Amino acid sequence: MAAGDVTTAHPERVDCVLDAQYPYFYLSENTSLINPGLSTWTGMVTAARGKLQMQVPWTAERVHVVTEIHPGEPDDVIEAYDDVIEFGYSSATGLAAVLDWSQTLAGPVDLLPGDHRLRYHVREAVEPGAGSAVVAEALIQLWPAKLGEKEELRITGALGNFWHPGARLRSVWNGL
Repeated sequence: MAAGDVTTAHPERVDCVLDAQYPYFYLSENTSLINPGLSTWTGMVTAARGKLQMQVPWTAERVHVVTEIHPGEPDDVIEAYDDVIEFGYSSATGLAAVLDWSQTLAGPVDLLPGDHRLRYHVREAVEPGAGSAVVAEALIQLWPAKLGEKEELRITGALGNFWHPGARLRSVWNGL
């Protein structure tokens, strides 16, 4: 499936497969500031000037992105993913979109304007078949909530340990 092909789209869930020529994609509102109360930071997600740049494993050839809008905190699926972070997200317009690395539209995301929590999950998977392509699977969950600090909920994969090495170091120190 090519970048921009949307397999399922409705207000609560957007499901798309993107080309991963470069190891990231965007969640964008095309506004000047996505969250004025959140300073720009880097890691698995970089927040800057109207876009969130979401990192995926650099070995991935494609990324399957599912974006879910929930009325309240969603069910916990953290254990099913290698790396999970959560942070406050303020929607200026309520009209966001998933864009591939080249900023081509992959799917619209409709949510209410205002403050949300965003939980970003990512894992690597090998697609069965002749080429055994590496596919990243990303899940973005959003729900209305007060803005809050970034939290590293699960960091076990190579991607998370590269971008969030403190999680690995904390677990080593806690084990002593």
